Amino acid sequence: MILIKNITVITQNKKREIIKNGALVIKDDIINAIGKSNEIERKYLKKAKKIIDGKGLVVMPGLINTHGHLAMSLLRGYADDMNLEEWWMKHVYPIESKFGRKEVYWGSLLAIIEMIKSGTTCFADFYYYEDEVAKAAQEIGMRGILGCAILDVPTFYYKTTDSAFKKTELLIKKFKNNSLVQIALAPHMFQTASIETYKKSKEMANENGLLLFTHTSETKQENDFSLKKYKQRPIEALAKNNILDEKTILAHCCWLNKKEIKTLAQTGASVAHCPVSNMKLASGIMPLQEMLESGVNISLGTDGVCSNNNLDMIEEMKITALLHKVSKLDPNIADAQTVLDMATINGAKALGLENEIGSLEKNKKADLVILNFEKSHLIPQHNLISHLVYSANGSDVDIVFINGKMIMENRKIKKIDEEKVFNKIKKII
Repeated sequence: MILIKNITVITQNKKREIIKNGALVIKDDIINAIGKSNEIERKYLKKAKKIIDGKGLVVMPGLINTHGHLAMSLLRGYADDMNLEEWWMKHVYPIESKFGRKEVYWGSLLAIIEMIKSGTTCFADFYYYEDEVAKAAQEIGMRGILGCAILDVPTFYYKTTDSAFKKTELLIKKFKNNSLVQIALAPHMFQTASIETYKKSKEMANENGLLLFTHTSETKQENDFSLKKYKQRPIEALAKNNILDEKTILAHCCWLNKKEIKTLAQTGASVAHCPVSNMKLASGIMPLQEMLESGVNISLGTDGVCSNNNLDMIEEMKITALLHKVSKLDPNIADAQTVLDMATINGAKALGLENEIGSLEKNKKADLVILNFEKSHLIPQHNLISHLVYSANGSDVDIVFINGKMIMENRKIKKIDEEKVFNKIKKII
């Protein structure tokens, strides 16, 4: 049993309570108690095997990154300053084709280290060799949803679509009921996966109670492709073929009209907003305000570092807020609390995990991060939520718990020799 006392608690519960001089108790993998420090200490101080004094610290739910490509951390800075089609087809895809198990494992391990050190405790990946991603996640103790990329073109992982589905089916069986990692189906995008492939992916996802991830309406070119091939915009085509529901997460969604936004709200599908990647590739600006007003669940993702170029969700929150304010010339849009929700409880809802993670509440999983607020850029503390979104950065994270286990303490990840990982990657790439 672990007692964290004398700390400021940002709960992200339904009332969005902030508990000053708060405390919480971790027992096994859950939050066993949460409340005022004097009350919690009176009941649990003598029982605790480890006590953390939270003076000057803030504890909050772990951040949830709902869209990324972990192994692409090996390509950080590889192909910058070009549009998505040129970037992916002429540069990224050719070098990715040389990847194998080794590259995916070490690239994913590097990404997980980066995410943990900046406060992310759960991620959604979208790639190949997802058993290697699972291996990296489990070695550190990271929570993840592993999207198996399905394409109708040959990849370095499979040569045919049938092979992609067979490999995915094996991974579904392998990781069924795993406490940390789950499998998802991930048809790639309209230019590389047919509607039939989308339908088969959704069928397999439904049969196994799994999520479906895909890139949707990321660029104008994708919209034009869909209109030419299907005589419909992407959201219309997905809705017509019963792809959209509460277990579907669409990444990007920059090019939506009012009808499509209404369709998303009606189906219950969630959107993984990736503003930095969209800005860097000049793909477009997602209509955030219109989607929020329509009731679409918006979560937050970094995308891969090849188009970001980091996995810092705290930085992503700030850029999200600033982008939408300036794009509408309205400082009231994308307020700090709304953006924090996107990075926590909304992400949990998108992944179907809102009853387990995304907020600090009794009987939820103990996925939490502790930040040091005794720093020049975080003082004075007029508004903690504002500080998290506009002032903090990933390096303020000192301690990370995932599934009740202390994964990082004093910014040192416990199960991994970081220097060894870095040296290995330098030899690979």
